[in-house]
Amino acid sequence: LFISHDLAVVEHIATHVAVMYLGRIVEEGTAGDLFNNPSHPYTQALLASVLTPDPALGLPQIQLGIEYPNPIDPPSGCTFHPRCAKRKEKCSKVAPEPVIKSGKLVECHYPDNF
Repeated sequence: LFISHDLAVVEHIATHVAVMYLGRIVEEGTAGDLFNNPSHPYTQALLASVLTPDPALGLPQIQLGIEYPNPIDPPSGCTFHPRCAKRKEKCSKVAPEPVIKSGKLVECHYPDNF
């Protein structure tokens, strides 16, 4: 078990990765699948936030809402919905069930929409 916020290190040493948000696993799969084809919007935002050494690529375009949920009193529905740029009404009302998408476990109502 290796816990880190440094995705570059995780990509090089892990064979299996789980991404957590507010204490819940929102996406889990092989490192290759997760880094090359993220399905959860939080995983996508995390990967988009990684800076590259090539200045020509510019700064990452991260689309996260600025509202930070309280981890002691998480929001109803999907805990990520206050920050998700792609949320829909259902996200604020119903907690998503984990589904298998492209060989990964994803906790999102709309993993195909990303």
